[in-house]
Amino acid sequence: MMSTFLEKKEADFTENGGIRERMTAARLGRRQTQNEEIAALRAEVARLKAENASLHRELAAVKKEARL
Repeated sequence: MMSTFLEKKEADFTENGGIRERMTAARLGRRQTQNEEIAALRAEVARLKAENASLHRELAAVKKEARL
């Protein structure tokens, strides 16, 4: 019974690594997720800046037409 337990533990360690390896993998996975979220937010900011610039140009054109 003990040998079966040890064999299972060895197999688990071989497949999944130790606690430090699992903690490192979790930390790196979270960092990757954060980096993806940041990249998505930066893309959204860039899109909004472009839209804002376009709206400013459109507003300037409308104001110019109103003066004529």
